[in-house]
Amino acid sequence: MQDNKDKPVLNDILDKLAIKHLHLIEEKMRCEMNIESSINNGSIHLAKSRYIMGQSSVSTARLPVENSPEFSASAVCETTPDDDGIMQFKVAESKAENTVNPMRWFGVLVPQNLHKAQGIFQNAINYVVECVNVQLQLLDNMKKMDMLKKYVS
Repeated sequence: MQDNKDKPVLNDILDKLAIKHLHLIEEKMRCEMNIESSINNGSIHLAKSRYIMGQSSVSTARLPVENSPEFSASAVCETTPDDDGIMQFKVAESKAENTVNPMRWFGVLVPQNLHKAQGIFQNAINYVVECVNVQLQLLDNMKKMDMLKKYVS
């Protein structure tokens, strides 16, 4: 059983955790909006590329299928612990030798819009990883709040 004099201190800690939780929720929503915006902008540039090159040049028919040669992803995620000991993800370049530049699937001379779309989608990967990291912080914060609530009551 805890002392009554500890209860105000624990309630203050719970309040600070609740405020941190609200900030994390706001940050997660911002990340999700950035993801949506990036995907929309990338899709617009893909549509422009398709208009410039023709419908058959930029289509799903150019994408790899099951019997295509295997290749490695150009970006991978690594995990590292942060200051609080929570595992966080980080985007890193792949060190594999058999990575493929997807631009080559659509020919040698591709419009600038296709390059812009690639850059935007690569940036969207960073937003997704950032969103996952915020989600991990939210889960850790919720665990801390639940433990304190059980201890206070």
